Amino acid sequence: MTEETGLPLRTGQLDGGVLEIVLARPDAANALNGAMTRALATRLDAAALDPGVRAVLLRGEGKVFCAGADLKERLANPGKDFEMRRPIVALWRAMHLFPKPLVIGVNGHALGGGLELICHADAAIASSAATFALPEVHWAGIPGGWATQLLPRLVGPVRARWLALSGARLSAGEALTLGIISEVAEPDRLAERAREVARHLAAQPPAAVAAVKEAMRLSFEMPLSAGVEVEDRLLQIATASPERRERLAAFSDGARAGE
Repeated sequence: MTEETGLPLRTGQLDGGVLEIVLARPDAANALNGAMTRALATRLDAAALDPGVRAVLLRGEGKVFCAGADLKERLANPGKDFEMRRPIVALWRAMHLFPKPLVIGVNGHALGGGLELICHADAAIASSAATFALPEVHWAGIPGGWATQLLPRLVGPVRARWLALSGARLSAGEALTLGIISEVAEPDRLAERAREVARHLAAQPPAAVAAVKEAMRLSFEMPLSAGVEVEDRLLQIATASPERRERLAAFSDGARAGE
């Protein structure tokens, strides 16, 4: 695991082509300041182009996954609150367009932007002690990390409005029931389980993974008839790929061996 001077992230390459990124501001509850959001967006953009990276695992250091925006940084820059969102907008875009599996291990509280990070994940495994909330309205703001757009698609519009307006805090079990996370693990098993999931997704054919993610992303942005046409186009590309031929050949060889 490496930590670059001045950057609040640690990164390390795990086996199986998994890049692990750790939010490393535990004394600030891993709050998303400008330096962290810029660094994380840069890492994801680089990972998207790196053929050696087949999946990314994101987690937080310490007892909190991410407490959301760094309000102390905002208070230190009066009158620039909206302008200071630019780095985090770049981060949300990098996550939204990321073509490889993105797994998040939620080791503790996920509040505000911390919950919004999870909305962009392909799989989110949470500690049984984790909690989730959108407290922005309490601070006279609104969720600004695409939660107003993504959360209704995850949990439905009524529940999404309730979470955003009330700031209600969910347990890990409640978040699982609503579909915000994909799995709950005991705290002492969380890190290894998240790595297992990341390795499993990293072992899938990269072109097929990218096609699935693109098709599902575009389904949010176009009517059903257009989305089905996109799916057909991506399927045609996937079925003509070398990976497809290799996997079908391996299946055929295995079937003959079992006869």
